[in-house]
Amino acid sequence: MISVDQLAAIPSLGLQYLAGESGGARLVTWAHACDLPDPWLWFEHGDLVMTTGGGLPRGDTEQSEWMAHLIDSQVSALVIARGPGTPDVTPALLEVAESRGFPVLSASFDLQFVALARTVIESAVESERQRLSSITRLYDVYWQALHARGTFGDRISALEGTTGWALEVRDHGAGGEVIVSGRLALHQRSGHADPAADRVEIPIPGAGEVVLSASPGRVPVNDRPLLQHLGGLIALELEHDAAQRDRLRASGADLLVGLLDETITFAAVWPELRHRGMTNGVVVACWSTPNADPLHHETIHRQVCLQQYAPLLLPRAALLIAVVPRDLDLLATINTKLAPDCAVGVSSALTANSSVAEAARQAQLAVARAHEQDQTVNVYGEDIDDVGFLPRSMEDTRRLVRTTLGPLIAHDKSNEGELVTSVRVFLRNDGAWQKSADELKIHRQTLVYRLRRVEQLTGLKPTSTEGSAMFWLALSGAERAKLDLDELID
Repeated sequence: MISVDQLAAIPSLGLQYLAGESGGARLVTWAHACDLPDPWLWFEHGDLVMTTGGGLPRGDTEQSEWMAHLIDSQVSALVIARGPGTPDVTPALLEVAESRGFPVLSASFDLQFVALARTVIESAVESERQRLSSITRLYDVYWQALHARGTFGDRISALEGTTGWALEVRDHGAGGEVIVSGRLALHQRSGHADPAADRVEIPIPGAGEVVLSASPGRVPVNDRPLLQHLGGLIALELEHDAAQRDRLRASGADLLVGLLDETITFAAVWPELRHRGMTNGVVVACWSTPNADPLHHETIHRQVCLQQYAPLLLPRAALLIAVVPRDLDLLATINTKLAPDCAVGVSSALTANSSVAEAARQAQLAVARAHEQDQTVNVYGEDIDDVGFLPRSMEDTRRLVRTTLGPLIAHDKSNEGELVTSVRVFLRNDGAWQKSADELKIHRQTLVYRLRRVEQLTGLKPTSTEGSAMFWLALSGAERAKLDLDELID
């Protein structure tokens, strides 16, 4: 489309700026003549208003108000070709136009408005013809980029080459986080350029708060309808990507269930992990909050931070368990997406012969330790603050629990007793007999009998220093490792 400056540069039209030359880059979409006193009711955004001045009021105040109304209607410019007996253009009108950067131009009364309108219309028709050609070229370029099987970024870069704009897809719902950038946009950012002032953004249809951002590259961003066509292409790309990620998450959950119940070996899924972008170190991670609050995991697989990966994800109660790359920064970023105060426990590195079930228990032990130490990330076996009171390995934990609590667990299973619960409550209440009995809803003497039975079965006296310490270690270790006590005893 033609701009006001370009119209003013055509000698045959004889246009001269009276005010608002700073707005000369405004594009003109159409042109109309009007001598009515309220032209703003009859025009649309981008129109050029042509008048002989017949509708102008005469007073300074009235003309300034008239001008403000016209500017507010979002027309592009005003051309005045004063006829005989029409009011003079007052300085007040021009002052309003100048202050708001609105072009006001004068023309000879001899100017045939039809000539000016024809120039604008021919420009608009040619602009539309060029836009259709550009849209066709965009679709061709995008189709070729899809067949080249490149990345999303490669396709955005191909569109940059066609439009001459620096393109990015941003998620304003995530604080303006960049989903993907073309090479030109990356180059601008690496050169510390700040194109924000000239950036144009349009919403991506059906994508929430995701927008397509275009900044001047080889050419200025001056064709919003073309940019909207680009947004439509990218909406299709994002929808296809989201559907694919949903499918990968569903199949990944099935795989992880099989790995955890050991009906599938890790070696069998090793090639699948490479297809999911996990080509280097892989671990089991476990996320939770200190109070077992719900995790917002439903769309975590679509987050920008996981754009390069399709991890195996499985929610279980208040936990999220995953097979993911060993990237601690990435895992900590996922914390912030899942819930406030969320922490992650990380297992030792997996190999083709690893037990994922064992690694999951390591991750659960690590996340419990993270909460105890007020950490966001805890890696199993790398806790420098561990003072050694509790067992470090899962096998050591199971061995301690079996040795210390095994006879009590077996007794409770056979007799529907509550010896383990009684010991746990007694230790939690620091050996307070009556308080513990009240919590257990039993007579104090019944609790005395139960703890004597504990001593008979284990040889450890819960009221002694050694006995209470051993029982506390076993119970705490089992709780941290999320062990099911009943499963430890055949």
